[in-house]
Amino acid sequence: MPIAITHTPHSSISTFPPPFPNSSALRPNSFLKFHTSSSLSSGASTFFNKTLPFPNPNSGGFLRRRSPLRRASLRASATAATDYYSTLKVGRNATLQEIKASYRKLARKYHPDLNKGPGAEEKFKEISAAYEVLSDDEKRSLYDRFGEAGLQGENGGSSNYSQGVDPSVIFDAFFGGSDGLFGGMGEQGGINFNFRNRGNQALDIRYDLYMSFEEAIFGGQKEIEVPCSETCDKCDGTGAKSSSSIKSCTACGGRGGVVKSERTPFGVMSQVSTCLKCGGDGKIVTDHCQSCGGSGQVQSKRNMKIVIPPGVSDGATMQIQGEGNLDKKRGIAGDLYLVVHVNKKHGIWRDGLHLYSKINIDYTEAILGTVIKVETVEGMRDLQIPSGIQPGERVKMSRMGVPNINKPSFRGDHHFIVNVLIPKDISDTERALVKELASLRASSRLHSDSANTNGKDDLKKGLHQSVLTHPHHCGGVASQIPHWHFQFLYFLFLLVYLP
Repeated sequence: MPIAITHTPHSSISTFPPPFPNSSALRPNSFLKFHTSSSLSSGASTFFNKTLPFPNPNSGGFLRRRSPLRRASLRASATAATDYYSTLKVGRNATLQEIKASYRKLARKYHPDLNKGPGAEEKFKEISAAYEVLSDDEKRSLYDRFGEAGLQGENGGSSNYSQGVDPSVIFDAFFGGSDGLFGGMGEQGGINFNFRNRGNQALDIRYDLYMSFEEAIFGGQKEIEVPCSETCDKCDGTGAKSSSSIKSCTACGGRGGVVKSERTPFGVMSQVSTCLKCGGDGKIVTDHCQSCGGSGQVQSKRNMKIVIPPGVSDGATMQIQGEGNLDKKRGIAGDLYLVVHVNKKHGIWRDGLHLYSKINIDYTEAILGTVIKVETVEGMRDLQIPSGIQPGERVKMSRMGVPNINKPSFRGDHHFIVNVLIPKDISDTERALVKELASLRASSRLHSDSANTNGKDDLKKGLHQSVLTHPHHCGGVASQIPHWHFQFLYFLFLLVYLP
């Protein structure tokens, strides 16, 4: 079934923004959040308003002066530490994927922005604390062997340990911020810097679409073959030779990113950065797929039939959503951008909705008028040339131009710019006829000038007689004729007689 391309101003058809960035270019190394002393003094309500992870309580006295919020954070962790598995509703033998799936479900259910019920905020803290431990292989191992005491002993005085971390930071790292919360899931377990947008742009395809002048004006269907990348069938997009070749990243615990906290003169700075070992995927492939070389994608070609809207212009970009490269692993697809290239047409050019052509006519045709054949986008047509047309003037064919792309029933005009050809060499017979014509034109002008002169003399005589016979000029009393009437006649008399 053909894919119809519709146009909405400044959105679907627009100037194309090349080049398409790749995923690595769109992946920031890190983003920073600052937690100043003013925000710390705002109380426990600030805890879920993008506040930052705190160092472990054993790391020193820097945070002891900010005890209200710090104690709230630690209480949440201590409560959840009683049984992290029960908090996340998973068994002690649960896999990392099961833990992530459970956290995803519970975090959405109890997030304070979505659940305003009593106890939801505290429950969200417990869930976040449990996930922080169970999603990390090393921390989970210590917890399984020694309980909460093992976690505290492992922490020691390090400020990089994230026990008691702000739940919103964990949530943002997992879901990719508010876009992940309300719009969809981020990559499972990986740090998501607006990953869905990043993935779509990285999967976008640009295709240069060439068409004839007439196709751009009238539109129609066109079959194209688009080079693209498809998910590797052998590894199902994982890039691994087998499922046993996929290991959880030990550097980030399968989360795709690491969270570090440092003390500064301005407060506590928390930095979430992409894991350098796994590149943010949270997984390491030990044995790559031979078919795709570990990329999870193979090169292919896709045949498509598209519908071109009438009136599309050269350089325009048409966007077809969801027809770009498909990443089955992430469950996202990019968009296809068709960049329009319109071939030129000899003798006709376009400016907006109007078409223009130049035509040549003989000087006799310009004098007498004529009908000539002209080329239009709809074939050859008759064009009426009016008599007496001047060089450079235009003759218009209405509604023979370009359709409006938003309203195809409205069309521009086709304008023909007239060029009058003056011959350089003419025969003796033609020269004699032209001389005779010139003589006739001269006689006609002389007669016209004579008629104008005689008319002026008659006007003078009439005005002179009117002035002489006017009652005011003769000294008589003319109560019925105002004096200004005589003055007006006298003014006309002087105007005509003065050189």
